[in-house]
Amino acid sequence: MINVKRIDCPDILQTGLTPPSKGQEETEQVILLLGKISGKPKRKSVYSDRAVRETLKKMFYGKCAYCESRITTIYSGDIEHFRPKSEYPWLIVDWDNLLFACPFCNQTHTHEIVGDEIREITQGKLEQFPLRTEAYKLTLDEGALFFQDSIAYKTALSREEDQRLLIQPCTDLDIEHFFQYHEDGRILAREGLNGIDKVKAETSINTYALQRLGLVQARAAKVVQIKAQLRRVEQAIINLNAHFEDPAESIWFEGILKKEMEILRHYQDPDQEYAGLARYLIQGYFKTFCI
Repeated sequence: MINVKRIDCPDILQTGLTPPSKGQEETEQVILLLGKISGKPKRKSVYSDRAVRETLKKMFYGKCAYCESRITTIYSGDIEHFRPKSEYPWLIVDWDNLLFACPFCNQTHTHEIVGDEIREITQGKLEQFPLRTEAYKLTLDEGALFFQDSIAYKTALSREEDQRLLIQPCTDLDIEHFFQYHEDGRILAREGLNGIDKVKAETSINTYALQRLGLVQARAAKVVQIKAQLRRVEQAIINLNAHFEDPAESIWFEGILKKEMEILRHYQDPDQEYAGLARYLIQGYFKTFCI
């Protein structure tokens, strides 16, 4: 998982426009009915509009917000509500609450989960939104303030945010602080985390089913690719050092080194599958290499 910068909201979900967008109209209607409705919206929601899906797909480069697997080669992708629709109905079309996710992270399935041994466990986010304490959970009354009193609403939201136990790819900036990766493809809470950060990392791993067997195997395959590229970089450095005193040869081998380094850097780009894993391995390698 990596931090993803949220791009501009699609016009259909914008608030404060004249005339109001379809998204604002839907939210206002939902707020009028707060306390009188429950569960999912009874009709097709504006969030399912093609423009919303395409913007989310672009923002996440066709990858799942949680596991970083590329979705779009085999599936259209889920429009995920970070705060669940059933408990936060006023956020059904809120742009800041929408993510792009694969069905294995976003829905519940029975997975083979990798741990000390492989076990079949039902995991996946679905309607989960765990908090350290429910005392500061947003209420329907506070949800009704979404447009009416934005300052009071944001104050209440901030209190709940402090209790949040799931890592949010667009909100949490230092996501790589939470995780480390084993060469066998497992994702783990990073060593040395304080108590609450460790709980957030472990809760996110379990809730998003990030230790499912197929995903672990895909990350392990990526580890092999990255390690092979690191070896090529090492060989390029050896070759450059061996011909350092020959100007013509050194220019040639310096060019090869730059090319190999560029390939290595590309693994860390946000559009690449498992960029979080790549950054952890590559940055760790050069940190050790430079000591």
